[in-house]
Amino acid sequence: MTGPLTILAPVRYPSLFNSPRTSRHHILRRRFLPMNYLSPKVEGVTVFPPSLLDRIDLIHGFNRIPLNPKPFVIGFESHLPRGFGIENSFFFTFMRNQLLNERCRAIVGISEYAKRTFLAQHEGTSAYHELAAKLVVRMPSVVLPKDPPARKQTLPPIRLLFVGNHFARKGGCVALRLAQLSLDAGLPLEIEIISKLEIGRVSWTDPLDESFFDRYRPLLNLPNVRCWGELPNQQVIEKIRQSHFLLLPTFGDSFGYSAIESLINGTPVIATRQCALPEFIRDGVNGIMLDLPLNEKGEWIHLNSPDRGSKIFEKIHAQEVDRLAEETLRRLEEMLNSPTSFDAMALNAHETAVQRFDSRLHDMFWDDLYETAVLQPVEGYAPDGAHQAYPIDHFET
Repeated sequence: MTGPLTILAPVRYPSLFNSPRTSRHHILRRRFLPMNYLSPKVEGVTVFPPSLLDRIDLIHGFNRIPLNPKPFVIGFESHLPRGFGIENSFFFTFMRNQLLNERCRAIVGISEYAKRTFLAQHEGTSAYHELAAKLVVRMPSVVLPKDPPARKQTLPPIRLLFVGNHFARKGGCVALRLAQLSLDAGLPLEIEIISKLEIGRVSWTDPLDESFFDRYRPLLNLPNVRCWGELPNQQVIEKIRQSHFLLLPTFGDSFGYSAIESLINGTPVIATRQCALPEFIRDGVNGIMLDLPLNEKGEWIHLNSPDRGSKIFEKIHAQEVDRLAEETLRRLEEMLNSPTSFDAMALNAHETAVQRFDSRLHDMFWDDLYETAVLQPVEGYAPDGAHQAYPIDHFET
């Protein structure tokens, strides 16, 4: 190799977290064909404009397998290929074969949860060992602000921020019940919500009957709740900086990029202990963790439940909302009784971002991977975890 490579990559939000922020190569970001607009059954693949191919050395995809005739590396957050409900189809086999093909030089999971899910997805197939040999794990990266975050305003009140367009899936109903419970208990909590308030069928965790949410809608008008629609990212970041906690009591989130942006700004995260979140949020250290009943992969046991249209599921969902709100209120009450512990938690939040997500820790990995991928296929997976970016307990408590 005599000079910088040209890497073709998508422009979507998750791909920015999972590629170099500063590179010695040329990163050409372009939109891909959104195949899911044709059918959700083919969302697992994509193509880039053929006119670009003569100019590039490698494609860096994320979640969607690029079909262009060029070598590629691909990042993913949970399942790969993405083909929910079509796992026994010819098309799913076709997608898996693209990963087995010599064109696919590396498969990069963004978390240990992603790795577990991927290996479980292909366990028992003839492709398992060949796919596992291409698998590496690398957490997302961000460019840290030059200056450390300013010290938060003293408690009380406790200012909480909820961010998420899939309102119920991300835990918005928990936020509203928390606001109601805090008023009843006389606890000084203020909750801001940034969301398009999408509920029901748009998500894979919600009751299907939207009338179920009628019990929560009036809570948007509580005196300690302020609800915004969508806001530009920079305004969201500014509200994160002004908050004491990011509230993410999610029922289904493979990673949770808002949690990273919160930690960067010294804002601890209140989250459910599911999927990748326990890999970088520690209870009482840089946030508050709330338990959910989980399956062996670390997902909520009712994720994608076939009973989402039933009254039984609605009862389960409502009970979980109440339980999570009550537990959050109890933990925040403890925080009010020991306000100095919050300062340590905020400092640890920022330190986590420095040690885990600082782009300067990740850019060299990606650049080296690109060079290796162009020269030869990558064998990355090792059962002993030797190819992790860093051990799970990397940061000190």
